Amino acid sequence: MSAGAIVTPEKYKKDYRAVNLSNQKIYSKDFSGQDLSKLKMRNSLFYQCNFSNADLTETDCSGSEFFGSSFVDAICYRTNFADAKLAGADFRPKDCFGITLTMTCKTFDEMKVSPLWWLGLATFLTMMKPVKVGAKDEDLVDKLIGGVFGAERYVKLRALFSKREFGLVIGMGLALIGLLSGGGFA
Repeated sequence: MSAGAIVTPEKYKKDYRAVNLSNQKIYSKDFSGQDLSKLKMRNSLFYQCNFSNADLTETDCSGSEFFGSSFVDAICYRTNFADAKLAGADFRPKDCFGITLTMTCKTFDEMKVSPLWWLGLATFLTMMKPVKVGAKDEDLVDKLIGGVFGAERYVKLRALFSKREFGLVIGMGLALIGLLSGGGFA
């Protein structure tokens, strides 16, 4: 390299394709901007690690713990977080369509999310039909829509979700951000 040459951040990216990140204990590591797509990161501890702007597309993180880690603007498309713990994580990815999460307290406890992701996850509640036990029971879905979303925001969210096939996973992504940020919902 000649004197005065500009070194871009790309020069500092590590090639993780041959690295096994399963069954590891990793503390305060900076994975920001790295390509971690399709890696096996199972049953590991990633304590206060930085995954901001990293690509975790189709990465298998099942059984891992990410306490206090950051996923700001990460790509978590079809990332497998089954049985993973995201407690205390800053979970604000720019794409997480097709993500797999396990519904336990340690998945969500103290997880920081943007209002947009919170509303997106709450939208899934409106897709369920709570059973009324008595004649005087409230319609919980209508109460959630009216009290939290507002009719206009809810219609936009449902229209977006109806265009995607979700199966049994929780998913949201860039289309949601683009749709709602123009409407003042971010």
